[in-house]
Amino acid sequence: MKKRAARTFIRSFVKSIFIVLILLGAGVLSYRAVIRYLKVSDTDIVEAYSISEDESRNKEEIIKEEGINEASVDDVSRNLIYCIDNQTGKIDKILLEIFHCKNKKLSYITIPVKTQFTMTDILYRRLITVNPSVPQVIKLSNITKYFDQDAVYDYGVLLMEDLLKIKISYYTVIPKELYITVFGTENLKAGQKGTLPKEIFSEEYRTFLSTLTSMQAISNYLEEIYPFLQSNLSLTGKMNYLESYSKTTLLDVYFEMIRGTDSNSAYSIDTDKAEQQLKECLEATDRQ
Repeated sequence: MKKRAARTFIRSFVKSIFIVLILLGAGVLSYRAVIRYLKVSDTDIVEAYSISEDESRNKEEIIKEEGINEASVDDVSRNLIYCIDNQTGKIDKILLEIFHCKNKKLSYITIPVKTQFTMTDILYRRLITVNPSVPQVIKLSNITKYFDQDAVYDYGVLLMEDLLKIKISYYTVIPKELYITVFGTENLKAGQKGTLPKEIFSEEYRTFLSTLTSMQAISNYLEEIYPFLQSNLSLTGKMNYLESYSKTTLLDVYFEMIRGTDSNSAYSIDTDKAEQQLKECLEATDRQ
C-alpha cells in the first residue's frame, strides 16, 4: 500500500511539473510572438525599464521644474516681495506690490508672515510629491522648512496665488540689510488693537526717491541695486516699467495691510474682504 501511494504521489508530482513547464513555455512563446509582432528588441525593453527607473528617481526634480514660475511683464504687475534674513535663511517680511502702469498707481500690501491658511487640494496634492511632509494647513513663515533654497520662492508664489486667487507676475527677494533701508513699519495709533502694523517707505527712502527726477536716474538706480536682489524677472524685463515709474508720484503710492484677523499665534486672511481690497488695487481705484 505504501509503495502504491508513493508511486501515485510521484506520478502526480511529475504531471504537475510537466503542466507548469507547458504553461511556462506557452508564456515564453507568447512573449516572443508579441515582441516579434511589435518589432521590439530586448535591448529596447531594458532601456525602457531604465528610463522608467530614471524618471522615478528624478520625479522630484521634474516637479521642481514644473514649480518654476515664468516671470511676466504686465500692464498691472503683481510683484511678490520677500524680505530674507540671510543669516537664518528665514522669510522675515512679505509684501505684494501692485503697479498699475496706465494709471500710475502703486500699492504695497503687507502680508504677515504668520498668515496661516489651508491650501486647496489641487495644490496640496502637487506639493506633497515634492515633500510628503508638507502640511495642508501651512504658515507662510514656515515654507523654507519644506522646500529647497533654489526653489522655495517659486513655491511661495504658488502658495500666494492659491491664497489670494490672483496671478503673480514675478517675485523679488530682498536681503534684510537692504530691505530696512527701503521699508519701515508704521507706528500704530494709541488704542489700535487687533491690528498689525503695515510696511511703509522709510523717511530716508522717501527723501531719496525725490531725487530720482528722470528716467535716466531711475535706470541708474535699478542697475545699481539689481545685483543685490534675487528675482525671476531680469533687469531688462524690469526696465519695461521705467517710463511708468518716472511718471508715478509719491502721492499715488499706497500702503495697506491685507484684510483679515490677527490672533496671538496666526493671522487669518478674510477671503471676501481681501478679494475686494485686491480688486481695488488691480483696478487702481482711488483710496484714502
